[in-house]
Amino acid sequence: MKPVIDLRQRLATAGYTPTERIRDHVIARDRTCVFPWCGRNARRCDLDHVVPFDHDAPDRGGTTSTDNLAALCRRHHRLKTKGRWSYAMTEPGRFVWTSPHGHQYLRDHTGSRPLGHPPDL
Repeated sequence: MKPVIDLRQRLATAGYTPTERIRDHVIARDRTCVFPWCGRNARRCDLDHVVPFDHDAPDRGGTTSTDNLAALCRRHHRLKTKGRWSYAMTEPGRFVWTSPHGHQYLRDHTGSRPLGHPPDL
């Protein structure tokens, strides 16, 4: 029997690959791919390090933890990696995406919505 998942709890591991417990936590939190308007079930997604894991110095790079992992379907994982889209997790389960043209989108448990274009600073 699997233990109850407390979505407020932070889980982490020292290596690159998430544990089964971390994976279950992220899937339960995200439910679907976290790219705006994508509905692919999180169970069929990759777990992406929001802040990239540093393979040369794991203690300096993005952690393999529930506060740094997100469910991304393969298509949107590749779009993020090679398509110049970026995102940040502003709190667990809340993601702000930025398109290559600077438009921003919020994705959280309520769905997706455009935030517009951030002002030039």
